[in-house]
This record gives sequence, structure tokens and C-alpha cells, in this order.
Amino acid sequence: MIRNLITKLRHHFRSIRYNSLSDLLDLAEYSQGYIIDLGGGPASFFAALYPNPQAIILIELEYDLAQKAKKRLPDLNVIVADGEKLPFARQSVSATICNSVIEHVNMPSNLANEIQRVSQRFFVQTPNVRFPVETHSYIAIPLYNQIPWIRLRRLLCYLFGGNYDYISSVYYLSEKELRRLFPQANLYYEKSLGLKKSFYLVQKSGKPT
Repeated sequence: MIRNLITKLRHHFRSIRYNSLSDLLDLAEYSQGYIIDLGGGPASFFAALYPNPQAIILIELEYDLAQKAKKRLPDLNVIVADGEKLPFARQSVSATICNSVIEHVNMPSNLANEIQRVSQRFFVQTPNVRFPVETHSYIAIPLYNQIPWIRLRRLLCYLFGGNYDYISSVYYLSEKELRRLFPQANLYYEKSLGLKKSFYLVQKSGKPT
């Protein structure tokens, strides 16, 4: 019962995010060309909800995850590649969707540069570390990032179905850092309970690089 409830909640919030990015990028009016789903993997909400999966190029670093994504959605175009070195020419794709990925890469600046280089427009989402709930776990952990004690963090990961090493590897970018990495983009906030849950960086037309 709890698992079903959590699944429904995730689908609900992902649908909200999809509608937001669709509106911000005017996807309904912009159907030409390919769209990169950067690091979405087999659980990509964008690939699952976008009405024309043949137009999506899903970029995944790991071969197994790429295969799982292709098995789940056979119409996807799937490429195994590093998001920090995308195999595309300058502004050659209509749009790039990057959801909850940039906080996991070794060099966020490289990923940001590649997104802006290849994309005519883009949507980048990343969580806000100041939001009082850690969502990189099966059940969201309250106040996790405000807790200074490692032992308590490990215990909470165990209780809430999180991987301590994985969560500890997340590098949360500040609003200032995001504005520096994407200087031409508009920054929006995804809010929950009146608080800034995550950041959206949106650019509707690419810039030469």
C-alpha cells in the first residue's frame, strides 16, 4: 500500500514537472527536430510522457541503462555517450531536457557548456539543497541535509531506503552557480508547500558558442 502511494505521488509530481517544461519550452507548438533527453535513463518521465518518442534521443552513460530504456520504450533513439562530450554539432538539436542530472556529474561546467553548445533551447532541472526534504531515497528523508552527524545520516538512509554513498556524492549547485553556468537562461523555481524545491534553467533560443 505504501509503495503504491509513493508511486502515485511520484507520477503526480513528474506530470506537473512535464507540464511545466512543456509550457516553458512551448513544446506543443514546436514539433520539428530532435529532442535530447540527457541522462533520463529507463525511468525518464519526459520520454514516457512526450507524445512523439521517435523524436527523442536519449543519452545514457551506462550501456545497461540505455538498453533498459530502449526495452521500455522501443521507439526511442538511444545513444551511449558522455553528457560532458556530446556527439552533436553546434545547435544541431531542437531542445535538450536535463532533469536531475547536473548535480551528479564530475564537472557541471562541462555539462552546462555542452547543453548550450548543441541545443537551440533547453530545460535543466536540479534540486535545491535548502529544501527541507532529501529526495534521493525511496522515501523522502526530512531535514537530511541539515543534519551534521554522519551516523544519523546513515541511519536515516537505512530507514528510508536511501544509499548513503550515493546521496553523499550529490553536488547541489547554488542559485549563484547556476546563473553563472547558464548566463543566458531564465531561472524559475519549482515550489512545494511554498518552498523552493528545485531550480529550472530555461532558454528558448540558443546562443552561438
